[in-house]
Amino acid sequence: MLHSMTENKQPMRVLAFFDGRPGHEKQTRGILYELGRLVDLTVIETRVERKGLQGNIADLAGLLAVRAGKGAKEYEGIDLLIGTGSSTHVPMLRAKKMAGVPAVTCMTPASYLQPCFDLCFVPLHDGVKDGGNIVTTIGPPNCARPSGDKDPSRGLILIGGVDKKSHHWQSAATVGHVRQIARRRQDIHWTVASSPRTPLDTAEMLTAAARESANIEFISYEATSPGWIEQQYARSLHVWVTADSMSMVYEALTAGCKVGLLPVDWLSSANKFNRSADYLTAHGIVVDYSAWLSGRDAVWSENDEPLHEARHCAEEIVKRWPPKN
Repeated sequence: MLHSMTENKQPMRVLAFFDGRPGHEKQTRGILYELGRLVDLTVIETRVERKGLQGNIADLAGLLAVRAGKGAKEYEGIDLLIGTGSSTHVPMLRAKKMAGVPAVTCMTPASYLQPCFDLCFVPLHDGVKDGGNIVTTIGPPNCARPSGDKDPSRGLILIGGVDKKSHHWQSAATVGHVRQIARRRQDIHWTVASSPRTPLDTAEMLTAAARESANIEFISYEATSPGWIEQQYARSLHVWVTADSMSMVYEALTAGCKVGLLPVDWLSSANKFNRSADYLTAHGIVVDYSAWLSGRDAVWSENDEPLHEARHCAEEIVKRWPPKN
């Protein structure tokens, strides 16, 4: 069925809700891109405001007051609603109630809202059971694209940083891992990039490492422009990412990179980032740093298949709601 739709390109009009958070936007746009490869897609975008507790309570009360079908003219011609982020949930459900069209979200909604959605794409690390309106994904969908033009002599190391809820950040240990990678793989030029969470002392140590190592180049996130990271994924064969930055791990995997995980000191082994890391290493999708040091990195020569979670989500949408002729 999907093959036929790809050829015929039946029309679909989607109203997409965005909350201004880049990570959420990437998930929605990744699915929309793949939907556009399956159907003749028209996307109408709407922005929602992120509100505090009082605003959310008022929105919920407003949702309960909306009568089904009332105001449907406002959404005339819309086939589907989609959005990522809790701020999009009530506005989407309000539109669903008024327009009578399916609503899709790319995360686990609050338990009292979950039954209201027609489809929820939920990463495995959330621990929600697959079935009904829940479809699990290995990781969140994203906008990365596979590239076959990777340079084996170029590598990328992405550094996360402080998150007091999930881990203790250790600057010296992390920079030590970077230095070790560069020493062991001197045939590769390593671009090392920080993130907004990277502490100043880590950035200073990385600057020193780049000064002392001919095959390390350090770039602060402040010096990068939109699209820079996607360009690095496209040309870099090997990518290391600190395990607290799982969104970048999944982007690199989607781009077809061979990905390694740099360890962090977790506060709890039960947090979702650690569950993601454990799943990916157990299934041979990534290699962890300790295994790599021990020479157990065969996964990098065996795993050549990029992740296609955005495509998986788009195909599920089209399967459930085929476009009308």
